[in-house]
Amino acid sequence: MINIYVEKLRKVVKGKIAVFIDAANLEQSVRDMWVNPKDIPENLKHIPTNKLQWSVDYRKLKEIFKSIGKVEMVRFYSANFQTESHINFMYFLRKGLCFVLNTKPLKEYNDHTIETPHRKANFDVELSIDATFYMNKFDTLILFSGDCDFEYLLKFMRGHGKIAIVFSRSGHVAKELPPSANYYFDIIDFRHEILRVIK
Repeated sequence: MINIYVEKLRKVVKGKIAVFIDAANLEQSVRDMWVNPKDIPENLKHIPTNKLQWSVDYRKLKEIFKSIGKVEMVRFYSANFQTESHINFMYFLRKGLCFVLNTKPLKEYNDHTIETPHRKANFDVELSIDATFYMNKFDTLILFSGDCDFEYLLKFMRGHGKIAIVFSRSGHVAKELPPSANYYFDIIDFRHEILRVIK
């Protein structure tokens, strides 16, 4: 079955593609998505819907863009959780999928309790500088984030003749971002192309 949103994306992408992924923002918005029973694969249908969640399938994510155009780079910005599973995951992204990784330790803030700590690793500056530094290598910028801090970057890219496309989730995207981009896509419309259901 043809996904009309993929076809629209195919029409608006121009030239070389650079994908920039704000991992924390993307993964949080995906985790909050409701799993519709009709989207559950056969091997998980015995599990209650409230025990399932969506997860980003980064191999599928890269493949969908490769099927649309020439992917010049995929850059991934994430906190370094320093667990064995996260180290293995990052190794897979770097070696298996050839993602360019940018990581740093989580910073802990004192505005929450010990029981519910506030930890964060912002990459607004790093991502924006990298996008600007490498802008001569791509024609279309794909940004996976809903963070309002990227408004200026999107406007800058458009002002320099780039196609700026934002992927985020409705309810998880700042109101400033869609008008600042050439095009905005809701991740839910690409759930079968870039996500998978997990328990």
